[in-house]
Amino acid sequence: MHAGEIVGDSITLTAPGKLNLHLGIYEGRDERGYHRADSIMVAIALYDEVTVSAADAVSVNTTPELDVPERRTVVARAARALAAEFGITTGAQIDVVRHIPDKSGLGSASTDAATAIRALCALWGIDSADPRVVSVARGVGADVAFFLDPVPSWLDGVGNRLREEFPPLPNVPVVLVRPVGGVSTPEAYAEFDRLPTAPADPSAMCDALRASDVRAVAAALFNNLEPPACRIEPEEATVVEWLRAHPGIMAAQVTGSGSCTFGLCESAEVAARVADEALERGWWACATHTI
Repeated sequence: MHAGEIVGDSITLTAPGKLNLHLGIYEGRDERGYHRADSIMVAIALYDEVTVSAADAVSVNTTPELDVPERRTVVARAARALAAEFGITTGAQIDVVRHIPDKSGLGSASTDAATAIRALCALWGIDSADPRVVSVARGVGADVAFFLDPVPSWLDGVGNRLREEFPPLPNVPVVLVRPVGGVSTPEAYAEFDRLPTAPADPSAMCDALRASDVRAVAAALFNNLEPPACRIEPEEATVVEWLRAHPGIMAAQVTGSGSCTFGLCESAEVAARVADEALERGWWACATHTI
């Protein structure tokens, strides 16, 4: 799922986005401030691009620029954690070109960090199958470990512990629609804490994925962060309702903490048509598919 190119001391990999088919957040936080979660994810063919090159120190350049200092980005923290874990004393220049929109629930920061880890393993001669690599990814962020090998997966704990992997579910047509306003993850969880709701049992989604039954997957979609995200960004609720009303869309819901909504479509033609209609309404939109 990670196409790559090696040129001299430079390695370029693609970093796919993700959808939360099931996201069940539990009330209350642990001593680190995290919620218990059931997260069932699938990767999609919307990619950032990560290039690592040999350098004396670790540095990160992101295009377009993020609104956080370089040293605090998930990519920078992942790179420094990996170097510390394996005693690496050389550095790397990490260049990230982002096509996955920020504050959308599509996993942009996490996939960039995981892909940087994979590229750095190749650059620094680390076995990417070493359990310590997964441990570093888990320590950096909840979804990062998923993107090391993004097959359809159920993660529990705080959303970072692999519970089960499912058969591939490729080429399911998807339309992504995002309103102008974004929702940050901390905002969504704070709003959830204000008005918490119970998570659903993930077993229906697990059964659907074990059977590779796309319509059953559509019927089992769940995300109890959707209501908080829609309260923060009311236009997101408009997008959800608009997608669900379209013929040819089997089901739609917010992914992650928002503010992007996805629709599982009956055909690529439906996904393309709905994306065009969404763009005409002034929203960001993209027709893609699962991988």
